Amino acid sequence: MNKTTLYVTIIAIILMFVSLVSWIVNQMTFAILSANLGVLILAVAVLWDNRNHLTK
Repeated sequence: MNKTTLYVTIIAIILMFVSLVSWIVNQMTFAILSANLGVLILAVAVLWDNRNHLTK
């Protein structure tokens, strides 16, 4: 795993924790948006990191 993928994964995990905190303090819209953004970033990072292995 290279540094860029690691940083993107850390950002996605931080967004998940922000979503959890937002949900606890009843900011539902921000919680949903940050969770969805975190999942989207994580999915793109995983697909980008494994793009060469998808066609084999």
